[in-house]
Parts: sequence; structure tokens; C-alpha cells
Amino acid sequence: RRRRRRRRRRRRRRNTIYMIYLAFHCLYCQMLTKVSFALCFPQTYNVNKQVADSASTATAYLTGVKTNYKTIGVDGTAIYKNCSSINESNKVSSILQWAQKAGKRTGVVTSTRVTHATPAGTYAHVADRDWECDGAISAEDEELCPAVKDIATQLVEEEPGKSINVVMGGGYQYFDANAVGTVEDPLETEFVPCNRTNTTNLVDVWKTYHASYSPEFVRTKSDLNKVDAANTQFLLGLFSNGHMPYEYEKREKKLDVPTLEDMTRAAIEILQQEPQGYFLLVEGGRIDHAHHDSIAHRALDETVAMDLAVEAAVNLTSRDDTLIVVTADHAHTMSISGYPKRGQEITGLAALDADGLPYTTLMYANGPGYNYSIDQDHSQVIHENFTKDEVLSFSYKQLATVPLDSETHGGDDVAIYALGPMAHLFHTLHEQHYIAHAMAYASCIGDYTEHCNGVSGTLPPALTTLLLPLLSLLWLRF
Repeated sequence: RRRRRRRRRRRRRRNTIYMIYLAFHCLYCQMLTKVSFALCFPQTYNVNKQVADSASTATAYLTGVKTNYKTIGVDGTAIYKNCSSINESNKVSSILQWAQKAGKRTGVVTSTRVTHATPAGTYAHVADRDWECDGAISAEDEELCPAVKDIATQLVEEEPGKSINVVMGGGYQYFDANAVGTVEDPLETEFVPCNRTNTTNLVDVWKTYHASYSPEFVRTKSDLNKVDAANTQFLLGLFSNGHMPYEYEKREKKLDVPTLEDMTRAAIEILQQEPQGYFLLVEGGRIDHAHHDSIAHRALDETVAMDLAVEAAVNLTSRDDTLIVVTADHAHTMSISGYPKRGQEITGLAALDADGLPYTTLMYANGPGYNYSIDQDHSQVIHENFTKDEVLSFSYKQLATVPLDSETHGGDDVAIYALGPMAHLFHTLHEQHYIAHAMAYASCIGDYTEHCNGVSGTLPPALTTLLLPLLSLLWLRF
């Protein structure tokens, strides 16, 4: 009987970490080579597109329901850009909300804006992922749907957003109409910029809502380092007006901005104070942005930063009670080719083409890197000549076959690596929305609690979840 009691007590304490790499090309994934993982391949297409965007994939792996292109937190009956197509019956809840209902702490960490597609998948319900602030919603939509709310407002004013314990990333100008840009942190004018029109400062709204808990609001790494994790229940960190700077920019400019690893550590230290566990989503979203710009060196550098976040997560948890799941929400069109020599830089030159011009090991099927011309005789197509030093820079755009302003996602199946309790649930080939159900089952939350009651007593095990993508990383701990 004593052995049974001890065994049951151990079963009641489980943790799950779900790490999702945005644009999963695991060239620098060092942590994945240090431990033995179960392996699974999710299919990333959505309801109406063979190749998905990050809004629809986030909805799939966070809610367990696939949806349409560029919609968030709704099922396939919602129509893109049609606010009247959303109602209470087609809104879908996320695993973050299931964790909250089970008494867990929750957190969202990202290197993008906290209103961007992946983090928004944990709390928002919109017909257009670009409705990140009220200025992005047209007057026609506001007249048609008077109750429509932008993503930033949903985070601060509605459940489950306003009950998230830790939120860190960029996007301050999406919360404050009076946000001011600086040389080091300019107001964002690209990546679908949004200018807030409502003069209500949403940060002040957030502070007021959590006033009884002495909430912490931080804007710099120095501020974050001063936070007392043991005595903090609610933390909001907005470290840039738009997306957070790339990691190489933080280093070269010596910016007072935390790394993805810094934010991951801080989030875990706060969330782990809850005995019932927590859910944490951590996204390395700037990997994806670098791929869209066809700048592979930046993408891989962001992957290294993500790898450090994964390593921190692994070191701060135990394999005995923590399920770690590493994956991506989608692929990109980058390829590795040309028979380059072992040991040379992956971002370097592969060989010479038929015209005697060099080409790089990494290239894209489409994107802004298209740089071809016709020779003087109009007899053949040639590409630019470049040097090794040029292609190794953080600004070099890899060659692309088809000219586009922004490189597209890829429709490949991506990999899932799982380690720890219930890792066996991640095997073979699955639909992407299977991920949410598997994590919920392993965590005994949402619709999956009955099997836990019979094994470990009347209470489900405590849950902690963290998601950190290369595109993003999700961590589930219970």
C-alpha cells in the first residue's frame, strides 16, 4: 500500500513542455542532439490552403481545431476578413484557457509582437490576424460589427487573455496611441503596422485590472532583471514598439533588450511558483521573418537563440516529470544543395554554376532574393556575382527562383520531438491539431480528465506548458 501511495503521488506531478520552432530547419538545434526524443510528423495544411499561415496553424496546435487561412481562434465556418461570420458557436478555446480552468498559471513569451499570430492563438478570436490594434479595423467593419475588438484589446480586457500571468514580447505601440519612437526603438512602419486610435492606454487598463496583485510592467532587460519572481504573479513586458530586434542587433548595438533565453528563464521562474503547474508558450518568431526576407543567416542566428531557450527550459525542469515537445508550425521554401564540403559555413558558397558563377548552399524557391538578368546577347539568364564575405553577412538575401516581395511558407510536414512522460503520444504521422489534444490528454485538462482520476486520485496532475517556436516554442508543464 505504501508503494502504491508513493507511486500515485509521483504520477500526480507531471510537467509538459511544448516547443515550437517557427520555420523548422534544424541546422543549429544543438539541444536536440543531446537527448533522445520520440519523433512525429504533423501535417500543417489548413482548411482552405495547402500551405498554411501562422494564424491558422496556431489555432490548430493550440485549440485542436483546424481553421481557414489568416483567421485565429475560430473554426472553419468563419470567413477571412468577415467579422459578421464570427459568433459564439464558432469560437474555439485554447489549451492555455483549459490550463487556466484547471487552476494553472499561464504565460506567453515571443520575440514578435505579443499580438502577432502565434501568441494571439492562445487568447484571441478574429476573422483577420492583422486586426492587432483598433486602427487596423476598417470603419465599415466597425459599423457592421459594433462589438468587434482588436487583438490587443482582447488580450487586456477579455478572457483568457486578461488572466495570463506572464506576457513578454514586443508591440508596445499597439497598446498605447501615444507611443514614442526612438533611434534604438522606432515606431514600426512595416510588418503590417498598426496605429492605435483609441487613446485609452491598454497597459494602464492591465495594471488596474491586476492592481490587487502588485503587477509588474517592464520595458527593458534591466527592468526585467529587477523583478522578484518569487513574489510576482502578473508580469507584462513590452520591450519594443514593434517586433523585438533580431538577436544580432541586440548584440551589435548592445541594446537593453532581453534575449529569448532571458525571457524564458524569467517566465519559468514566475510560473513555477504555482503548485498546480503552468502553461507557457514561447515563440522564436523572428526566424520566420528572416526567412520571409530570404536572409538565411538571420534565420539561423535566431534559431541559435531559440536553441539557448530550449536548453534553459531543459535545464530548469526534470525529465522525470516534464514532457518536452519541440516542433514548428510550418516550413519555409529554403533548401540545402550544391554538395558543399563538410565543415564549411552553412551560409557560405556551395560551388560554381555552369557559367562559372558562385552560388550559395542555402537558397529559396521564391522571395525577394530573386536577382537574375539576361546577358547582352539575350541568349541566357545569369545571376549576380558575389563574394564569400558578402554572403556571410547578416543582410545578404539568398537567391530565389521566383520573384516575390516576401518569401512564402512551405507545405512540408514538420517534425515533432518529444521527451519525457507521455512522449509516446507523439509518433508517426498526425494532423497538426492532434498536438493540442495529445498535450491536454497528457496534462489531464480540457476534455481529458477522466483517465487521470482513476490513476492518480481525484485531482488531475498539475500542468505546466511552455511553447518556444523557432517559429515558436511551446512548453506544457503539469
